[in-house]
Amino acid sequence: MIAIMSDLALTLAPLLGDDLFVPAEAVLFHKDDPVEHLYVVRSGAVHLVRYGESGSVAVMQRATAGSVLAESSIFGSNYHCDGLVVADATVGRASMATVRAAMRDDPALLDALARHLAREVQRTRSRVELLSCKTVEDRLDGWLALNGGALPQRGAWRSVAEDIGVSPEAFYRELQRRRKA
Repeated sequence: MIAIMSDLALTLAPLLGDDLFVPAEAVLFHKDDPVEHLYVVRSGAVHLVRYGESGSVAVMQRATAGSVLAESSIFGSNYHCDGLVVADATVGRASMATVRAAMRDDPALLDALARHLAREVQRTRSRVELLSCKTVEDRLDGWLALNGGALPQRGAWRSVAEDIGVSPEAFYRELQRRRKA
């Protein structure tokens, strides 16, 4: 599979040290840890997660190959989520001190960051709109419209259910309904 790097990830590439392999279920960082590194996911998957007092889990970002992880942490002193590796991953990382120094000296990096953050705001607004839909059918239609009109391979369907905020069972029932129609 070819990794599609974001413009920001490409601009950050010269700042990244050696790649680091991280096994599934490892934690890159915990909420409230000091921000020491900025990560670019080369392969695998890393989620930013927040845990509610009731034990609920909210996935704030699903970073896969080519994604910059927890980019908003560039401007913070502590991580706002846990960085949980959900599939064996290889990540590049740059020290945050290096990234912040480069931002002061490199207008191209600031431009890439501003464009990246603007796209993330747009994506987040689209996701909020999708989650406001009342039915699984409407949520799936919205997800398909945002993601090129096709479902991923069968093994990734659970993540689509999570993306649209429904149980895997409700998602599978909707797929079955569509097959019959």
